[in-house]
Amino acid sequence: MVRHPHGRKVDHRHRAVEASDDALRVLRLLREMHGPVVLYLAPDTDGYTPVCVRREDFRPEAGDVLAGQTAWHTQLWMADRFHVGFDDLDVSIEVRNRPQAGSASLEAACGFRFALRIDQVESAAGVVGEAS
Repeated sequence: MVRHPHGRKVDHRHRAVEASDDALRVLRLLREMHGPVVLYLAPDTDGYTPVCVRREDFRPEAGDVLAGQTAWHTQLWMADRFHVGFDDLDVSIEVRNRPQAGSASLEAACGFRFALRIDQVESAAGVVGEAS
């Protein structure tokens, strides 16, 4: 069991989260600029576009799950509505060249946005979904 940043116990649902080379470069840049960061798939998002915030500013809600972390020790948290069935999925973080309009996510200021690529574990060819 993993500890919530505010002392509560949280459920850890996933091992490592893969990230593309471009996503790792953007994460490294953001860490250099802002210190440690967290990716969060909020309950009001599309399910594929996490928000990137400074770790010290991140305040998980009850039910949020620490889904995993990248090789750069960037944690991926998700709202409780997204982690159902997560154990059967492979998740990777990619970067897109189009930031979301009005996004407060840290990478938007650099002209990028993160997107999750979600694949079924049983079938390498079976893509469940991907942000465009």
